[in-house]
Amino acid sequence: MAKELVISTILKDLAEIKTAKGKKAYLIKNESRQLKTFLKGAFDKSLEFNLPKGTPPYTPNKDSKAGFGAVSAEFRYFAKGYDGDRLKAGVREDKFIKVLETVSPEEAKLIVMMKDKELVGKYKGVTKKLVSDAFPNLIVK
Repeated sequence: MAKELVISTILKDLAEIKTAKGKKAYLIKNESRQLKTFLKGAFDKSLEFNLPKGTPPYTPNKDSKAGFGAVSAEFRYFAKGYDGDRLKAGVREDKFIKVLETVSPEEAKLIVMMKDKELVGKYKGVTKKLVSDAFPNLIVK
């Protein structure tokens, strides 16, 4: 599932599950490095991105069905303290735009929301607490 991971599908499925216990079980069942990378990026305040806030100028790829799983490895260039620290800001931002243009338009919007820590409240019951309950060591702060 990892390479094909589509975050928008996971989040929609989670929002439809009625109980916190059910949501937690769903996250654990779908555990992958890519899912954890997305959730850590969205909810962990200790993880900061070396990118400007907001949506960069990019052209949504209406023909793409690719999800976050297809581009998650690129995030080592965008998080502070990783490989991207050595890149010039313009190069790093161009890489991010390429990521957004690779995935589906819906996935691109979610990636920007994750980067800006704006996922809270967008999907019913998808919270920092839920993520911490499902993956206890994932979120530092």
